[in-house]
Amino acid sequence: MSAGDEEIDHLGIADTTPRSFLERVWRRVKSDRRIGRLIPRTLFGRAMMIFMVPLIALQAASVWWFYEQHWDNVTSRLSRGLVGDIRLVIAWRNDFPGDENFRWVQQRAAEDMRLRVVFHPGETVRQQPRIMQFNILERELAGRLETDLRRPYFIDASTIDRRVQIDVQLPDGVLEVQTPIGRLFTTSSWGFVLFSTVLAIVLFSAASWLLARSVRPIQKLAVIADNLGKGRDVPDFFPEGTREVRQAATAFLTMRARLKRQIQQRTEMLAGVSHDLRTPLTRMKLSLALLEEGPERRELEADVSDMERMIEGYLAFARGEGDEEPQPVDFGALVSDVVSGARRDGRDVLLALDGDLHTVLRPMAMKRCLTNLIENAVRHGRHVEVMAQRRQTMVELLVDDDGPGIPASSREDVFRPFFRIDRSRNVDTGGVGLGMTIARDVTRSHGGDISLEDAPTGGLRVRVRLPV
Repeated sequence: MSAGDEEIDHLGIADTTPRSFLERVWRRVKSDRRIGRLIPRTLFGRAMMIFMVPLIALQAASVWWFYEQHWDNVTSRLSRGLVGDIRLVIAWRNDFPGDENFRWVQQRAAEDMRLRVVFHPGETVRQQPRIMQFNILERELAGRLETDLRRPYFIDASTIDRRVQIDVQLPDGVLEVQTPIGRLFTTSSWGFVLFSTVLAIVLFSAASWLLARSVRPIQKLAVIADNLGKGRDVPDFFPEGTREVRQAATAFLTMRARLKRQIQQRTEMLAGVSHDLRTPLTRMKLSLALLEEGPERRELEADVSDMERMIEGYLAFARGEGDEEPQPVDFGALVSDVVSGARRDGRDVLLALDGDLHTVLRPMAMKRCLTNLIENAVRHGRHVEVMAQRRQTMVELLVDDDGPGIPASSREDVFRPFFRIDRSRNVDTGGVGLGMTIARDVTRSHGGDISLEDAPTGGLRVRVRLPV
């Protein structure tokens, strides 16, 4: 153990340094945001990356092997044949001197070797520039000239169209040899490159089509799940795709059926509870009506009224979504209706609407949610400001009051059923503790959420976000 490890153990700190080189690399990759941006975020993009990276690597390795091995070998052999013909021309000229014999050599070279030969007496060959290593033709030809010919030379493969010129230094001048580039270059090489490119395009297109078909059921399932989270139903959905995707879709449909059955059972149960509770309350009201006026009757009537309001609150909370179907609604008009009701009761409520506020929701449930929020605000504050605005893919509602607010430590507690900041049981001062619970329940059933903050006016700000 090193001194550093002993010091860590002495301090009681666990050594979390990754021991594996791959672990260190992977942590570095995950922590580097620049690398993270290069990784696709969609399933289709990542699947294509998994397919394309090996394909590109395979194509690159194939092209590298072809150029470094096959094409090198072919070009080397062609260069060897050309240099051999040049050596033969030089040998003929040395063995059969004279202008007449050189014309015969030129004729034989042109007819049998596809070489155009010209002799420039008394000249000196130009200095050969640096041969680029990636130019296989010049590289192989230069190497073969240095190995087999061993004379000063000059290669020009770019000045003359479709021809290569080779100047060779002889004792009495320069021998100029021109040959078609086809003697040093095989067109089948480009055919291989073209075939590889076309094959890669075909494979990429086929893979894109197959991956798109495989990912489409997952995308559809994600849309259906998102709609369910927003309280919307899509009845024409059937499992499709691969076996795993069909299993997930079937499990989702089973879950959706169970949720619907649970909501239906709760609604039917509450209908019976409502009937059973209202019947004795009605009898109690009739019995109170027969009593003589007095303090005892007024106290009993107040108790019955409080009990009726509490039962209504309990039923409203337990009723939840009910059987109401989502529909396109102007959220701004819904907020204006609730604010107008508060103003008719003499409340000071300021309303501001901004942007297109049309969305899909259950209007009665959302109206109950908004009513609870605004009633809470006007109950605890003298001045209330309500603002609804469109923010990209959501609608946002802000309800600000100038009341005492809610301590930060209790802001999550107010969403619990029957929790009240006012510890008294007086329903006139604090209700039954279900208003905020119902509001969050309705908002979340639409795929949104509610949060509490400090208002600029000094009281409480309620922020409601609903997806569009």
